Amino acid sequence: MGSSALNTLTLFLLLSFSHNVVSDSTKEAYALLKWKTSLQKHNRSLLSSWTFYPVNNATNVSFYSKIKISPCAWFGIQCNPAKRVISINLSTVGLKGTLYKFSFSSFPHLAYLNLSYNVFFGTIPPQIGNLSKLEYLDLSFNQLSGVIPPEIGFLTHLKLLYIFVNRLHGSIPREVGQLSSLSELALCCNRLHGQIPFSLGNLSNLARLYLNNNSLFSSIPSTVGNLKSLSTLDLSKNKLNGSIPFSFGNLTNLAIMYLYRNSLSASIPPVIGNLKFLYHLDLSENQLSGSIPPTLGNLSNLAVLHLYGNSLSGSIPSIIGNLKSLFYLHLSSNQLSGSIPISLGNLSNLVVLHLFENSLFGSIPSILGNLKMLLHLGLSTNHLSGVIPLSIGNLNNLIGLYLYDNQLSGQIPKNMRNFTNLVRVNLKRNHLIGNISEVFGVYPNLTFLDLSHNNFYGEISSDWGKCHQLGTLNFSMNNISGIIPVEIANLHQLHKLDFSLNHIVGEIPIEIGKLSSLNYLVLNGNQLYGNLPRALGSLTELEYLDLSTNKLGNSIPETLGNLLKLHYLNLSNNQFRKGFPVELEKLIQLSELDLSHNILEGKIPCEICSMESLEKLNLSHNNFSGLIPSCFEGMHGLSCIDVSYNELRGPIPNSRIFQYDPMEALQGNKGLCGDIKGFQSCKFWQ
Repeated sequence: MGSSALNTLTLFLLLSFSHNVVSDSTKEAYALLKWKTSLQKHNRSLLSSWTFYPVNNATNVSFYSKIKISPCAWFGIQCNPAKRVISINLSTVGLKGTLYKFSFSSFPHLAYLNLSYNVFFGTIPPQIGNLSKLEYLDLSFNQLSGVIPPEIGFLTHLKLLYIFVNRLHGSIPREVGQLSSLSELALCCNRLHGQIPFSLGNLSNLARLYLNNNSLFSSIPSTVGNLKSLSTLDLSKNKLNGSIPFSFGNLTNLAIMYLYRNSLSASIPPVIGNLKFLYHLDLSENQLSGSIPPTLGNLSNLAVLHLYGNSLSGSIPSIIGNLKSLFYLHLSSNQLSGSIPISLGNLSNLVVLHLFENSLFGSIPSILGNLKMLLHLGLSTNHLSGVIPLSIGNLNNLIGLYLYDNQLSGQIPKNMRNFTNLVRVNLKRNHLIGNISEVFGVYPNLTFLDLSHNNFYGEISSDWGKCHQLGTLNFSMNNISGIIPVEIANLHQLHKLDFSLNHIVGEIPIEIGKLSSLNYLVLNGNQLYGNLPRALGSLTELEYLDLSTNKLGNSIPETLGNLLKLHYLNLSNNQFRKGFPVELEKLIQLSELDLSHNILEGKIPCEICSMESLEKLNLSHNNFSGLIPSCFEGMHGLSCIDVSYNELRGPIPNSRIFQYDPMEALQGNKGLCGDIKGFQSCKFWQ
């Protein structure tokens, strides 16, 4: 008989005659072995010690009914001097199964139970309430479901209760409020709903409370303000509403308060300013209104202040400048007005300053140049005016600079050429000026640059080809001239290139076909000429291509048919000749095609109807001749078509797209006929 089969048989015999077992320790061993056999998966190398060792392979039942087994030397088990199990720690050992066969009543001395980071599923048995001496319970990071049993309230010695990152649902049982010894309660990252029980206010020893990432609703009970030992409170990412209780002013030991991503309303209670030990305060993404209380300036230990994504109004209190310990100040996406307080220049430890998406006006205070530790400066989408202060050039640790959507004017500080740590820069939609080849340097870490909708001039420097991490480069709507440097082809990470609406001349470099990651190429509204490079067909990741309103000529290269991911193609207002390339039929993802205002000729090929995603088609103002393909009748997704001002003739297809506004879509084609007002009848057409 194999050892595994022998062990199973022996365990069965032992359990069958357990009433004869003398030792309580042996009873605990049998209970553990019985639970082990119920598990679907257990790490044999770690739980191999969970066994008994029969003498001389004896199989006599009376012998096994009297054998004494102690689990005290087993993996994960600790015992007291009386050899009773007091600790079970099986965290992170790859167990899979349920707790149904775990005999909670067999462990009256158990004080520590840690089954975290395994794959336990099913419900938490109500018998867990039998562990009357339990002080530490960690069932986190499993797949437990069902409700939290009310019997959990019998564990009156419990100091730590962790059941986070499971699949629990239902409400938090009010019996949790009976755990008067509890110092840490973590039920976060489940599917709990309902109200936060008022009874939690009875947990006078509670230091850390984590109920975040659930679906708890209704208002926060004022009794939470009774938890005067609390140092961490995390109720974020729920559906809580109502106001922040004034009783929170009693939480004088609180260091961390996270209430973000709820639906809390009304104003921020000024009593929050009483919490002198507060280190992190995050009330972001709620519906808070009113002004920022000046009392927050009393929080001298505050390192993180996040109030973004609310409806706060009024000015930024200048007393915020007293928060010398502040690292992160994020007040964006509110309705704040007034000027940026000069006192913010005192926040010498500040790493992130985000004030974007407000209604701030006036100039950028030059004193912000004192914030030498600053990594991110976000002042975009306000009404700021004036010049960018020269002192901003002192912020040479800057990684992100966001000043877009303001009314800033003048030159960019020349010291910005030396900001080699820059990763993201967005200055679009201002009135900034300067020679683009002189203002900027080489930025080895830069991934995003948008200077669009300004008044920059000069030529595009070949040095941009040295910014090898660039993913987005947007110079559109400026006064830039010169040619596109071939060194742009060195930007192998580039996925968006937009030089549109400038005065760029010359040919499109063939080397641009090396930009294999490119999915957005927009060069429209320039003075580019010459042939369209066949190498564009190598840009197989391209989704958006706009080369309209240039002086490009000759034929449209058939290699564009290789751009299978393309959904927008605009080559209008150029000087393309010859016919419609039938290879474009392969562009089945294309939703908009505009070849209007060229000199294209020949027939409109029937293959165009293979472009099954096409919604908008404009072939107007060309020299197309022959019939309009009848297959248009089957293109039900086509919502807009314009073939006007060509040399088309014959019957107008019976398609609803031509019924909507036929004159707009068909005018300027003298040979068309059909039962449509304004066109001759087809009975005269041959």
